[in-house]
Amino acid sequence: MARLPLDAPIDAAAEHGEVILDGPEGLAASLTPAAAKRSARRIAKAADIAESEPHAETP
Repeated sequence: MARLPLDAPIDAAAEHGEVILDGPEGLAASLTPAAAKRSARRIAKAADIAESEPHAETP
């Protein structure tokens, strides 16, 4: 069964030089600052595409 997209944002905090992500459905991750910045750019780009081209699929 396919999961429905979540409508709750992910929380982010800085702790001891890491970026800690906490989200719905048990989502949790710890990233370096560089990985967090790259991830944020990728998420923003994918969100823009999903919003403007709802039928698009990107890798």
